[in-house]
Amino acid sequence: MASGSALSETTSSRFIFGSAGFERICQLKILLIGAYCALIGRNLPIGPDGLAYLDVARAYLHHNWHIAINGYWGPLYSWLLAIAMGIFHPGVNTEFAMARAVNFLVFSAALYTFSVFWRALADWSRRTNADETSIPDAAPHTWIALGYLLFIVNFAWFVDVVSPDVLVAAIVFAIAAFLFKLNDHLHSAIDYALLGVLLAVGYYAKAILCYFALFALVATLVRSFRSRSLRRPITAILVFSALVAPFVIELSLSLGHVTAGDSGKLNYAWFVNGPETKTWINSGGAPLPFYPGLALPGPVRAFRLPSLEGVTYAPWYDAARFDQRAHPVFDPRAQLRRLAINIQSLKEEFLGAGAVLLVPLLILACYTPKASLRNFASTWFCILPVIAVIGMYLLVHFVTRFVLGFSLVLWGAAFASVRVPSGLESLARRAMLVGALVFAASTIPGVLHYLISPRQESVARDVAIAEAIPHYGLTPGAAVASIGGGQIAYWAQLARVSVVAEVWSIDSGQFWSAPPATQQAVLRSMADAGAQAVIWRADSDQACPPQWISLPEHSGCMISLH
Repeated sequence: MASGSALSETTSSRFIFGSAGFERICQLKILLIGAYCALIGRNLPIGPDGLAYLDVARAYLHHNWHIAINGYWGPLYSWLLAIAMGIFHPGVNTEFAMARAVNFLVFSAALYTFSVFWRALADWSRRTNADETSIPDAAPHTWIALGYLLFIVNFAWFVDVVSPDVLVAAIVFAIAAFLFKLNDHLHSAIDYALLGVLLAVGYYAKAILCYFALFALVATLVRSFRSRSLRRPITAILVFSALVAPFVIELSLSLGHVTAGDSGKLNYAWFVNGPETKTWINSGGAPLPFYPGLALPGPVRAFRLPSLEGVTYAPWYDAARFDQRAHPVFDPRAQLRRLAINIQSLKEEFLGAGAVLLVPLLILACYTPKASLRNFASTWFCILPVIAVIGMYLLVHFVTRFVLGFSLVLWGAAFASVRVPSGLESLARRAMLVGALVFAASTIPGVLHYLISPRQESVARDVAIAEAIPHYGLTPGAAVASIGGGQIAYWAQLARVSVVAEVWSIDSGQFWSAPPATQQAVLRSMADAGAQAVIWRADSDQACPPQWISLPEHSGCMISLH
């Protein structure tokens, strides 16, 4: 027994130190790729979600608490953006680049927590397979390469996306690492308190991680029943509750009902029950899953929007505040229809390029199917919370970036659970190596194509508009109207003005082709809504009509309403 223990320690040391240099090289390459993605994406549009997050960040920066407390967007990502704004004071030309710099830092944090998780998983696999060889010991370099391949193939696409999904993944990796490390006999109440802190941080990143926290805490409690020691998991529960309670109370008071966040409720009403506009999901439909405001009178469809001080586009800034008509109702037929759509997306996610990894996994597991399955089942304390959250997404709305961290936890746990019988270590190494190479061959070309492809979209016109309109009296805080969707009026965000009326992009052609009298009627309605000027961000070579001001660099047109 002592000899076996010494052998295990020697193998462990070889894994940790012999592969450390290779792991550092992998990490360095991934950091360089992430930095390049952030650099080439610095001038890309940030999307309506990114616009909302920057507005929330600015509200926190200016201590505008009533506006900042938001029932739809989690605060943590906005806090990071607010810190960067406070340090660097970005201008019109650098604000979106600053957001991508923050994303790179978050990406780096995700890489670090993933490395911690991957090592914790290897240690767990080694302890579980003490009498036989684990995959990390049988093929240490391939284990490392596979992990970082999974990471970059999944994460490279989202470094320039202004959203908290990479941040959520970083937290999920940290929590998963903690769950695999925790042992009632070896860890103190302080470690469980740190777990409570991590779970609370996850909730602040995205509300759905509150459910992940509840599932994980219940799993921790169940594990502790065996040792009759509930003090430590109760510590995690108390710390988590104490950290999230202040925000939950403030949010509930702000929205007028008890809630930890209304994003799940609203998304269920929009995606399962169907959006109020009945056109949002269809191509060319409404830009929001609810009407953004009161329809203005006239033959051209236009809307008067609610307004919040310092907010670019209030309806999407806090849908929990402005979409009061969306109430989720369980409808079995609608639920099954939505589930079928999301399962198809899940199948494409896990059985697309990921199908390549199933081959070596099944080959290795078939030699010890019962033991490998038993090992995987023993990861229930982490895997069940992960599967539960993925299941919640499947019931409502499934997008790949939502489950970045969760999917890698599943793949890692599956491979770490495989037990390699004595004498088959060479087969395990070959199977892992071939699987990793085929996986790389099927996925890396797509990543490389993404990296080298020129970026067609740019916010250059938005920057030109934002720099020009102050010369026409539109100072920060001014109310404006937009010909074209206000939810992607990046020029308004950069100029710090608020969109209070809009003609949707799908209706802008109808506006420009309407008789002058009809156009004037729409403009008067926008003036009545409080707009000081109307701005059109050019999406074609159409010249500005008479009485409209042509903005620099053919970026668009503007007309004053006062």
